[in-house]
Amino acid sequence: MSVCGIYFDGISARRQVVTLTLLNGQLRLEGDGIERSLIEGDFTIPGKLGNTARLILFANGARCEITDHVGFDRLMADAGIAPSLVGHLESSWHYAIAALALTLALVVATYVWGLPYAAERIANKIPARVQVMIDEQFMKTFDGKLLEPSHLSAERQQIISSRLLKLRIPQGGTQPTHVLFRSSPPIGPNAFALPGGTVVVLDEIVNLSSDDDEILAVLAHEMGHVAERHALRQMLQASVVGLAMTWYVGDISTLLAAAPTTLLETRYSRDFERRADDFGARMLKLNGISPGRLADILEKLEHAHAGKGASQGGSAMDYLSTHPNTAERIRSLRLMQ
Repeated sequence: MSVCGIYFDGISARRQVVTLTLLNGQLRLEGDGIERSLIEGDFTIPGKLGNTARLILFANGARCEITDHVGFDRLMADAGIAPSLVGHLESSWHYAIAALALTLALVVATYVWGLPYAAERIANKIPARVQVMIDEQFMKTFDGKLLEPSHLSAERQQIISSRLLKLRIPQGGTQPTHVLFRSSPPIGPNAFALPGGTVVVLDEIVNLSSDDDEILAVLAHEMGHVAERHALRQMLQASVVGLAMTWYVGDISTLLAAAPTTLLETRYSRDFERRADDFGARMLKLNGISPGRLADILEKLEHAHAGKGASQGGSAMDYLSTHPNTAERIRSLRLMQ
């Protein structure tokens, strides 16, 4: 049997009609001025791609296109040339569905496990000086906009700063690099630590707290986020492609430019919150303060943000936002007393 095809010699654009024939177990290509045998190692046959023409690619750059799929497959089978594994898989819709399911599973696995793992590894490679630069960029971006000067007296600020800086830090943690006081009605009662160890205390959290121990409890929790680089990891996960690539090629300008906005939108996962709670509880115990004080201020923050979130869709930079597991976190902290 034989099938017809179009032959291109790889030198010119001339189209030549040829016939592919199986003769005495040997495949031959014949046409006007063309006679060549298909010798093993001198040609390749790519897998089937939909309804496009089947191809025979020769080592010297020539090619033959055949549109008769049925005839071509039969001829190849008679010649003992089996389709490639990829071609066989692509021709079966069962395998296609399986491949799609596998692809989706890999995408989900990458998102759930691979992305956090990569973010953690990258975050651990970012040097301290870059983290400090991120803090500076954050403050430069939002000072005078989202963050206003503090209305607390210099004496009150000094008291809180001194107590915070005197706290003993559990193993794995670091002392705050700077303690800054700001006011931010749009954010509401909160305090947060940036990746480089800069601690920002808002007037609103000071006014909400019953005493300084509750303020320190919030800051101890935030220092847990810093110790495990949660902010960096969340930031990298949120912009993993751009940030990771720019970091690895050595250009940190994009990282610094994207950091303020990305940090502003950061919301920690339940696992991150739980780990920061554990760190904060250990830090409080180390300094003779009950972990229950963190539970106390969490309850106040939850109530303070609940009404605000209902009317505004949640406040910006709400690191201690009302997570579904807040009640569970409070119960756990009460048990640590």
